[in-house]
Amino acid sequence: MGILDLLAAGYLAKRAHNKLNPPIVEVPDGTILVGLKAVGASEYRVRHRKDGNNSWAEFTISRNTRSRSGGWKFHWD
Repeated sequence: MGILDLLAAGYLAKRAHNKLNPPIVEVPDGTILVGLKAVGASEYRVRHRKDGNNSWAEFTISRNTRSRSGGWKFHWD
């Protein structure tokens, strides 16, 4: 087993860990969380929409993110 195989195995293990352990997200009032998807080895894509609105928006957070302006809070295990 070469070094590239070890790196690939570590990367895939980290991605699997992210899919199984998403953050707990506190959304601001008037906002609905539509989706939370693991992207890459240490990032999540958060999709949300305003209450009563059909269009959605999204942003990306990493494991270092604890809060975001507007009342967003993220709790990691």
